[in-house]
Amino acid sequence: MGTICILFGLIIFLGSILGGFALTNYLVTSTFAQALVSVIPNEPRTYIVVVSVCGFIGLLICLNLVMHGLTYNKLCKIERERR
Repeated sequence: MGTICILFGLIIFLGSILGGFALTNYLVTSTFAQALVSVIPNEPRTYIVVVSVCGFIGLLICLNLVMHGLTYNKLCKIERERR
């Protein structure tokens, strides 16, 4: 169970980075964004900001799941040693 939490956290982190690229691509090419060209410019800075925010949120979720997984593995190991 702990290993699954750790792997799931890493998958969420990578998925959030890829999701940030997809979200930025959608924002830049959508008709809504074309109407608001001055608000969402098609520049590398836009990609960096959106992907960074999504990556940071994914990193927080990843760290939470990894810490839960490590704690679960450690507690299971301690319980096995007690028996």
